[in-house]
Amino acid sequence: MNKERDYSIDIFKGLLVIGMVYCHILQFFSNPMVFTGAQRVIDVVNIVTFTGFVFSFGYVGQLAYYNRPFKAVYGRMLSTALKTLIAFYISGTYYRLFLDRKPLSWSTIKPILILQDIPGWSEFLISFSLTMLVGLVLFKPLTWLVERKFKFWVVVVLLLVTTYLPYDKVTMNQLGLLIGTRKFASFPVVQYFPYYLIGMYAARYKLGWNWKFFIGSVVSSGLFITYVIAKHGLPERFPPSIFWILSSAFLIYVYFLVAKMLVNRLRYTGFLLVLGQNVLLYLLLSNMMIFTLKHNQGQLLLSTMECLWFDVGILLLISFFIRITISTKLGAMVALKSEGVNH
Repeated sequence: MNKERDYSIDIFKGLLVIGMVYCHILQFFSNPMVFTGAQRVIDVVNIVTFTGFVFSFGYVGQLAYYNRPFKAVYGRMLSTALKTLIAFYISGTYYRLFLDRKPLSWSTIKPILILQDIPGWSEFLISFSLTMLVGLVLFKPLTWLVERKFKFWVVVVLLLVTTYLPYDKVTMNQLGLLIGTRKFASFPVVQYFPYYLIGMYAARYKLGWNWKFFIGSVVSSGLFITYVIAKHGLPERFPPSIFWILSSAFLIYVYFLVAKMLVNRLRYTGFLLVLGQNVLLYLLLSNMMIFTLKHNQGQLLLSTMECLWFDVGILLLISFFIRITISTKLGAMVALKSEGVNH
């Protein structure tokens, strides 16, 4: 294995993939009114998953890009962002065709391409893409910022304050993707960007167990819990309030520490590496499978446990696709080398 790669972050992402696919299955095929545990699972996964991925993008970015010259890495950063954008186009179009039953026409596809239409259960993909693009555009300022700890945390706090922006006044969809809006469900880049920065920080300073981070995460999530107790409900998610943004801090840190422990047990947890190293493929294909099944069997109702088995089945199926694809590539390479020898 590549000694320079931090495999713990792959395990971290693998855990998030399992949760996100499970959550999507519950949302489409379970009913919280019938299966009371479903909503609790959905809420917990919603709290940790998107911010967890944003954290991992910052972490990976710091290791793979930000400690290298811009000219050497901007192409790979741009390529990753564009691949994620294409995944959004595919997932969004699939949603409109299979769930909304819209015609396959330019009038259906064009609004998605220009980000005027943000189909459901695909909005996280465009936010992933835009987060990476922002990380690319701000390459030099971010590189500078992560080396200055006091200024770094000041910027993190200032970004949290953006949750108080007047969302009602944001009427342009493309702008809403960046700073939030009430027009549609989105994960605005600016409000979630603190987790990207903290991911960079964690990688730059080789974060492991740290009592200051532990206390900070407990306080952050504690503010969220205090809100829930006082208001008897969850804070606003679309667009996000500051309490929603803070809610995941403790769980992300727990996931992070668990991943650090599991990396020493790859003999038993190696499948998480596959999930974490192929996040985009798992999220895109699982969406397509879920949309297709919902289109064909709209009345299907599953318990929380049945949804979990469904989650396992989808992940195993996609893993099989990956395995046969890799095997095919290796077979083709061997054949080409053999032909070269024979000739």
